Amino acid sequence: MQTVDRLREIAFFQDLDANQLALLAREARVKVFRPGEIIVSQEEPVRAFYLVLSGQVKIYRSSAEGKEQTLYLFGPGEPFCLCAAFEEQGYPANAAALESSEIVILPGRTFENLAREAPSLIFPMLLVLSRRLKESMQLVETLSLKELPQRVATFLLHAAPRVADGETLDIRLPLTHRELAKMLGATPEGLSRVFKRLQNRGLVSVNGRAIRVHDRAGLERLSHGVE
Repeated sequence: MQTVDRLREIAFFQDLDANQLALLAREARVKVFRPGEIIVSQEEPVRAFYLVLSGQVKIYRSSAEGKEQTLYLFGPGEPFCLCAAFEEQGYPANAAALESSEIVILPGRTFENLAREAPSLIFPMLLVLSRRLKESMQLVETLSLKELPQRVATFLLHAAPRVADGETLDIRLPLTHRELAKMLGATPEGLSRVFKRLQNRGLVSVNGRAIRVHDRAGLERLSHGVE
């Protein structure tokens, strides 16, 4: 499938006309990143628009001591590093591929000119930014105000589909336990102990990345600090 056809299927670009999509496909570069490969380095001056075509990308901060905190996970059709699209500056975090990933990279000046020409791009961009602001506030609350069992319960509830009360539901974690531990500000060993506690209480069963929730109400109570 040609790049223009793949871009046409992405919701973020759904209101662009054929000429605008053709410009986007002509100016964009599609690059494949290996698992673990850095796409953008923290504080690296960049001016470009990035979007995941396939695979999965994590955005994370790292300290001089090597400690990591995962901030966001992005999958197919999702843009990232939006603040680098309009101004060349040191990006405030790292972006890395979690699995083999195809990334659309568009020069920032081209994206800015396209946004001026096609105001229909502005609404989806504002929607993305508002959602991420909300996610950032939730992450700060989760990491600063909740203990690890509450953090795990909150994550599982956000990842779980809504089903009728009393029904079991299955979750396929979008990342490894090690990456999930980084996201929740925990060690892999600490996360394993919490999963074991949740299993012993009959709240969930865990098999690798597959998690079955048996007691959603119990998870909700735990997420609010009620043991």
